[in-house]
Amino acid sequence: MSAGTDAGVVIVGAGQAGGRVALQLAQRGHPGPVTLIGAESLPPYERPPLSKEMLADPSHPLPVLVPAEEYERLGIALRLGRRATAIDRNRQQVTLDDGSSLPYGRLVLATGGRPRQLPFSLERLQVLRTVDDVRAIAARAETATSVLVIGGGVIGLEVAATLRKRGLAVTVVEVGSRLLGRNFPEPVAAVIAERHAAEGVVLRTGVRIRSVHEDAGGLHATLSDGSTVTADFAVAGIGITPDTALAQECGLVTDDGVVVDADMRSSDPAILAVGDMAAIPGPDGRPMRCETWQNANVTAERAVATILGEAIPPGEASWFWTDQYDLNVQLTGDTMVGGPDRGLNGGRVVEQSATVAGGRLYLMLEGDRLVGAAAINAGRDMSVCRRLVASGAVLPAAMLEAGRFDARAARGLLTPSPASARQVDA
Repeated sequence: MSAGTDAGVVIVGAGQAGGRVALQLAQRGHPGPVTLIGAESLPPYERPPLSKEMLADPSHPLPVLVPAEEYERLGIALRLGRRATAIDRNRQQVTLDDGSSLPYGRLVLATGGRPRQLPFSLERLQVLRTVDDVRAIAARAETATSVLVIGGGVIGLEVAATLRKRGLAVTVVEVGSRLLGRNFPEPVAAVIAERHAAEGVVLRTGVRIRSVHEDAGGLHATLSDGSTVTADFAVAGIGITPDTALAQECGLVTDDGVVVDADMRSSDPAILAVGDMAAIPGPDGRPMRCETWQNANVTAERAVATILGEAIPPGEASWFWTDQYDLNVQLTGDTMVGGPDRGLNGGRVVEQSATVAGGRLYLMLEGDRLVGAAAINAGRDMSVCRRLVASGAVLPAAMLEAGRFDARAARGLLTPSPASARQVDA
């Protein structure tokens, strides 16, 4: 027997995406109860500051979405420090680790992801996903003089930059042939690599860890080229895997995430999924996940619209950023044009100076259509580029041939602006 719609909405996962769903439902007048279940004892918080401001200074305020008392004011029931252990789709109930059960009319899965694990476990090896992880790394950094960062992606490099600024000797080991090979265009990744090298970070690419052991002298990693790196401790930043255990156990369709439609509905229309673990139809129709701050907010907004029976907000160009040293790097859309296995005809990258002195802009084009962009210390130009990418704008030859990005002319291509555009100056 179904629990019925009067059972309200239960959200499993109290991260940014799950917290946004709960807050928006309550703020927009959802008539039934809203319950938010979270494994951590903390209210929902944002993750981007963890590898930067909070790692630099653990006393930095927790980046909560709203103060804890706001949930009580809005009538949202928080079940923190609790894990969901099972979903009964026939009865529309969720069982928690304390043995209690909650009925639901709609269930939203927002369980995010778990850090990928290396094939070894060491006392001196840390990961970074939660506030507790940050505090553990920061505590080690207090007495350490050196650190090995495993993984040359965004999280690994943000950790490397932050710990280098704290005075530690840093070595980064990346199995790929270059840093940031997953979604950063090569010239942008090269600028970031040069900045790390200028700060004294040792960058080892194209090698993997063959073996590792620890003793009183620290952690010793033997690499595939036969060399050894010794450090006081290590931080692994090699990505996440979507936490789909609950979904799989109750029979939902999964494919590197919970497969959902554009309305965020899973194969069971009473169950939605949002955030890092939601596999949304991509441009080619195949499910794809997106692990960004923006995606957490966008998927939450779509799920809320579906639950409330409202029109689904129009799509937006993907967007994310990283801050390392004095570099603010932002990317939008398809940033790997012309890269291996992309299959784009005529893909090319045009580099220009930004409207702000010292900034650089990289325009990714398919023909003359802007499909992606990357900006270094050029947040205002990126705001324009995000809107150009979302609108599928074709850039005039004169604009592409100029050495400097013409923001004013670019804005002229946006009249009228697409309804999905949200200007963000980072």
